[in-house]
Amino acid sequence: DEESAYQAAYNHVKAKNFPEAVEAFQKFLARFPLGFYAPNAHYWLGELYLVLDPPDAELARQSFKLLLDQYPDDLKVPDAIYKLGRVHFLKGNRDRSREYLNKVITEYPGHPAAQLAQDFINDSF
Repeated sequence: DEESAYQAAYNHVKAKNFPEAVEAFQKFLARFPLGFYAPNAHYWLGELYLVLDPPDAELARQSFKLLLDQYPDDLKVPDAIYKLGRVHFLKGNRDRSREYLNKVITEYPGHPAAQLAQDFINDSF
């Protein structure tokens, strides 16, 4: 079922089997594209693309953006906005990075992602 498929994919993350986790989340999304855990799967794919060797910032960007576009009310949205700020910074697009970081700060001021964004701005800009 969907929950056990998600848990199996997430277990690869916990075990630091990142290539296997990517494959498992991709298969999960192919089976359950509109499932309850789909937003989390997109989020984890974004995270995983950043820790692969070599990292793939563009695939990470696509995963986080897909989460925002398809699930604008999901609980992971503030985290995905913050991560998009980080990804754009990695890609060398500082202006776009700052836009995302400021967005999470202004739209989700009490969320932990807002503090992470502020810390990142303070340390990197």
